[in-house]
Amino acid sequence: MNRFRLSGILGLLWLGLGGCAYAVDLYPTGPSEDAAFVRFVNAGLEKLDISAKGSGASVELRAPNMATSFLPVTAGRDITGKLVSAGFDQDIALKASAGEFITVVASAGQEPPFSLSILREQPEDFTAVKASVAFYNMNAGCASASVQVAGRKVFLFESIAQDTTSRRLVNPVKLAVELVCDGAAVGSPLDMGRLEAGARYSIFLAPGDPAARFFFVMDEVANQ
Repeated sequence: MNRFRLSGILGLLWLGLGGCAYAVDLYPTGPSEDAAFVRFVNAGLEKLDISAKGSGASVELRAPNMATSFLPVTAGRDITGKLVSAGFDQDIALKASAGEFITVVASAGQEPPFSLSILREQPEDFTAVKASVAFYNMNAGCASASVQVAGRKVFLFESIAQDTTSRRLVNPVKLAVELVCDGAAVGSPLDMGRLEAGARYSIFLAPGDPAARFFFVMDEVANQ
């Protein structure tokens, strides 16, 4: 399943803040148009402001809400906007193909004050009985990264090179993982809780100190 047809006015970005959901119209699409999906991730910045060009709509990401849902957008059209943090800004200009999932990651600790990584997927592994987990390695300090079950030599991902990604299906169980760089565990285990059947998750290793830039988010498509 790699194509979505969504009815109504899409492009609603939903953030669960304090038990409430706030909708922001960023990018419109329509029922007769193929959709793609874009989300934004704050990897270590105190605050990240995202604004869409044209509509003037914006949204803010700060802890504990460090990632948006996947935002439906019209495939094949320009996706433009601006990311702002600590008084510095960077423009974005993207174009997605039908069914593509794009993740824009703003990472702290770079010059200028943040750097952008653009990650693209064409998911083909949707299932109702297992959980889907991806690992994105964007860290030059852990150029061949592995992810293992915490406390065990059981690898979910092994020897993932910088700027590459891998995804796999796993049983819906309670899971904690740890990062392995050059054969040695780095940082504290990452508790992902009990994975849900049919749900999708992304584990990130962002630029910077590997021990501080290893985190996960649940992949969710914004509701209408």
